[in-house]
Amino acid sequence: MNLSKHVTLAEFEASGTATNHSILNKMNEFEIERAKLLCEKVFEPLRAHMGEPIRINSGYRSIAVNKACGGSKTSQHCLGEAMDLHIGSKGFHFIKDNLIFDQLIWEFGTDKEPSWVHVSYSKARNRKQVLKAIKQNGKTKYVNF
Repeated sequence: MNLSKHVTLAEFEASGTATNHSILNKMNEFEIERAKLLCEKVFEPLRAHMGEPIRINSGYRSIAVNKACGGSKTSQHCLGEAMDLHIGSKGFHFIKDNLIFDQLIWEFGTDKEPSWVHVSYSKARNRKQVLKAIKQNGKTKYVNF
């Protein structure tokens, strides 16, 4: 099953953490509906702009998978509304400047390139919140980009 032209359900649910911990990581109809919106509204326009395949590092996370990987208790990954992508600064800036989204986070890396990019899209609200994740005293802190 495809969520969009270039994203399969299996790809969006794939999780090394789930595999390593033998945790089921399958979406229900509610989560699939939200994942389709994210893929159609953000992923597909981004892929068309980039002109090449994009690796999804993390899509859906069940509550158990999210806990095992140290995710936020309010993570939109658990709703099918978020994905972490390897798109570099070019992709980050394209999303920021051209697409509707809820959160866009430059995750760690350097001032020139993120390690990965987190993006979410919500059926209910899209705040266009742009943040940067940094480590401060060993803890992750989110600052305005």
